[in-house]
This record gives sequence, structure tokens and C-alpha cells, in this order.
Amino acid sequence: MSDQLIATPVVKNKFWVVEQEGKPVATIQAKEDGGFAFVKNQARQYFPSMIAIKRQYNIKLSKATKDLRKPKVKELYGFPCRHVPYKGIFNLQRQLPIYSLNEKSKSYYCAGHYLIRHGDNWIQEFSPKLITLNRYEYLGPFRDHDSMRQALEEQKNEQ
Repeated sequence: MSDQLIATPVVKNKFWVVEQEGKPVATIQAKEDGGFAFVKNQARQYFPSMIAIKRQYNIKLSKATKDLRKPKVKELYGFPCRHVPYKGIFNLQRQLPIYSLNEKSKSYYCAGHYLIRHGDNWIQEFSPKLITLNRYEYLGPFRDHDSMRQALEEQKNEQ
């Protein structure tokens, strides 16, 4: 059994997972006020620097990063989004997948591809703001660009 511990960064310069023989045994967290916290078995120790932790526990820093955070999916109810959706809802009355960008955002966007009428022209939009759909005539949402183009061709043939 090797006593060598390896710290792999998960969030650059903020959070590391410490592994022994490929199994996680602890974490290292950067503190906002400076210094670092070493957490193992619910016990938390504070150190002034990463060097002090490395010396104390014989830790080697790995250069490879592991992204253990939840993957950022740019999709809402099967419709693609320009942004990572936050607070996604499906407006049943208008049949629109709606989302915001973060907790404090007051702007809402609609997932999917849309055709928006400006005068006599139809403009193609991807994840437009909800206010745009409130102001203009639109077709959508479409799950992909091809189905939106097909609807555009049908509109042109009707005119």
C-alpha cells in the first residue's frame, strides 16, 4: 500500500480531491480570506498555504484536472438553448420552454429555434428573449434548425 496522496484539481485554484490509490480520501478547499482547508472524515484543518498541506500529508499535486461538477447541458424540455438554463419552466398556455440565466436575472429566454416576423420578413432566431416573442408574431419553438427552415419554406409558399 502506498502512502502517497495525490491532489487533483476540480475547480482551478479553488477545490481539489485528494486520492489514495485512486480512491477519494479527502478534499482541499481554498478559503475566500486566504489559506486552505483540508477536510478528511468530517474533520477540517486550516493551513496558511498549499505547501504546508503538501508537507504535512505528503501530497503530490496532479496537473490533470477532473471536472466532477455536473455537466452544463444547454437544453430545456428537449429544445436547445444558447445558454445554460436556470429556473426552466414550460408555459403550457403558449407551449414555450422558458428559462433565465441565473437566480437574480429578470430577463427570460425561450429555448429552441424560432421564426420571428419583422414587417414582411421572417427572421431566424435561436433562444430569443421572451419579450421579443411577446412583441412580434412568431413560429416555433422548433427542436432543430432544419425543421425551422422547412417551416420558413412553407411560409414563403403560402405568401
